[in-house]
Amino acid sequence: MGRRLFQFQQGQSLYWLKAQQMDAHPQLSAGFCRELDFYRQFQQADAPDFLLPFYCAQNTEILRIQQESFQDYLIVPDAPAFFALAPSQFSLSQIQTRLLQVLDSLEQLTRLGYLHADLKAEHWREWAGQVKLIDFEQLQAINAPAASDMTATPRYMAPELFHGEAKTLASDLYALGIIVYEWLTQRRLQAKSYQDWAYLHCQQLKIELPAAYLGFQDLLEAMLNKQKSQREVSFLALKTLLSTENA
Repeated sequence: MGRRLFQFQQGQSLYWLKAQQMDAHPQLSAGFCRELDFYRQFQQADAPDFLLPFYCAQNTEILRIQQESFQDYLIVPDAPAFFALAPSQFSLSQIQTRLLQVLDSLEQLTRLGYLHADLKAEHWREWAGQVKLIDFEQLQAINAPAASDMTATPRYMAPELFHGEAKTLASDLYALGIIVYEWLTQRRLQAKSYQDWAYLHCQQLKIELPAAYLGFQDLLEAMLNKQKSQREVSFLALKTLLSTENA
């Protein structure tokens, strides 16, 4: 695909440089171009709080690294994974605050008119005390026509996606529910094949939290309902659930 990811140090700080070879096929570089276009709209304007500080190359710039040439590239600081620390490192009120931050960041994205469409635990980062989102290659407008191909990770796929339905806010929130569930239980869901993942999400998944975190049960069930129509997609309602469950 011609995609490259480099880490470099400037002073005491580490950064990531994500680049695309100049001669890559347009279809193969479409995701990265989509991500760059998203960042570039904030290059000369106030960026939303959920974005890391960033630099996007202008189309006239050419970067050469190890005998390769790049015209499109993105630089962001190296930021720790938001879900890296176990929940046992935090009080219930701190967990509540962190999850509210996560919901706030996703709400900001949807207010801009987008679905992330590829939420994974590693796509949430922490920077200067704030939660951040990264990797917008699968980004899509909320009202965009259904994509002809399904690009999703089975671990985080909502049941309806296994039946060929389009990604929606409900499927993004389902993926977030899986992320939070795995974080609170400190246990990764297991399946050996695509069919096994489909069976797990469509039929088998049952929310079973450790006793210490039962106060988050209603929140997770609201996001992980197998029926899309029964899934809670109101951020206000989710925040209210989160704010009152452990009060």
